[in-house]
Amino acid sequence: MLLALAFVTSAAAAPTVDMSKPPVLGPMRSLKLPSRSEWKLPNGLSVVLVTDRRAPLVTAYVAVQGGESAMHAEDAGLAEALAELLTDGTGNKTSKQIADASEFFGGSLSGEATPDAFVVRASALSDKAEAMFSLLSEVVRAPSFPAAEVALRRANMKEELAAARAESDFLAGVAFYKKVFAGHPYSVTAPTDDSIERITRDRVVAAHKRLFTPRGAVLLLVGDIDPARAKAAAHKHFGSWKGGAPAADAPPVPALKRERTVYLLDRPKSSQVSFFLGNIAAREDNPAYFDLLVLNGVLGGSFSSRLVRDIRETKGYTYSIGSRLEHRRTGSLIRIRTPVRTEVAGDALSAIFGHMKDVRGSDPTPEEVGQAKAYLSGSFARRMETQEGLAEAILHQKLLRLPADFYDAYVDRLEAVSPASVRKAAGVFLRPDEMTVVAVGDAAKIKDTLAKFTKKAVVSVGVDGD
Repeated sequence: MLLALAFVTSAAAAPTVDMSKPPVLGPMRSLKLPSRSEWKLPNGLSVVLVTDRRAPLVTAYVAVQGGESAMHAEDAGLAEALAELLTDGTGNKTSKQIADASEFFGGSLSGEATPDAFVVRASALSDKAEAMFSLLSEVVRAPSFPAAEVALRRANMKEELAAARAESDFLAGVAFYKKVFAGHPYSVTAPTDDSIERITRDRVVAAHKRLFTPRGAVLLLVGDIDPARAKAAAHKHFGSWKGGAPAADAPPVPALKRERTVYLLDRPKSSQVSFFLGNIAAREDNPAYFDLLVLNGVLGGSFSSRLVRDIRETKGYTYSIGSRLEHRRTGSLIRIRTPVRTEVAGDALSAIFGHMKDVRGSDPTPEEVGQAKAYLSGSFARRMETQEGLAEAILHQKLLRLPADFYDAYVDRLEAVSPASVRKAAGVFLRPDEMTVVAVGDAAKIKDTLAKFTKKAVVSVGVDGD
């Protein structure tokens, strides 16, 4: 009885909370990142060290200039194959021995090709870091590209491409980048049947010889390692690496002035339409970048954004919709993606363009801007809490040649964004009348609807985006 009375008393005294309103946002807190040191080896390799003793781990990245944009269009997929084959054999080790070695030092080892670089990542327990450095150097500098592994990678790529083409989002993305980057090296994001056939051991070996050079490359070390040990490891394992000139940068992405164009890939009997739409936008070193970043948060870059609240929650046209900013070394874009039911495709597209018009025409509310800034600063802080997140941020800054203080001043620059500056950024960088729009769906049911969104004819494209 006494317990029940106490419960009633405390419940009656509890303050009433309006659950329909978000909590009041507190002030944003600046984030102090670990200090770093940088030096260059005589062969041109830049070394970056961030000592971080929060965990007994060391993460290392080797990033070599080039990547996907360094390949000719007819060699689409060659960069991907090269990067993945790096860990499939060297002059001294088979793929299994490499996998066993990385398991021994308690970490991982993998390669990937990005639009602007080849990146090889390794991690290890700090007391096994020497073994990791040795293996990392070996796969970067002396991969053997066994013919059997190349043939297996080629066969796997064929199967992966066939499986991917069953997904409307994949097809929409391939066509979108092909059109929005319009002939630029960044326009090629997937291989074709023909380009996979062209992947041979000779081509992989030649690409590695041409592109893998210490000049212009970065060795990034983050974790439980002191400067003396890091300098000794860099010199021992990478100091004798030799090579020619690095790959040239991709040319600047032109901010083309053009009318909105709608592209359609026909998928008969599809019950939904996959949309990708967007335009070239500001790089991260643009003075207005943080205004654009918050604009994206308000429009579609967070769960409380306008597109999500209206098109997903209120109208129920889709389960998934969002906008994002994507960055390459010489150009960036803003992109919106959503799959919607076929019968509401036109209404959904109208609503998306309506929200673009609204954010260009009037300031977002202080609450919307505050929520977007809080989401962005919180996401940034959580990302920097992990060794991998910190390392990837620094590598991004180095590869895209952003200012050295880009992340140190991140939160302060977010805090400076205002509703008026968001609207101004929308007027400059969000250009609905010039957007590239790609739709994948049943042409018989949606082509006439899509024609209402362009002054030109709807353009048909195939599975390779052409």
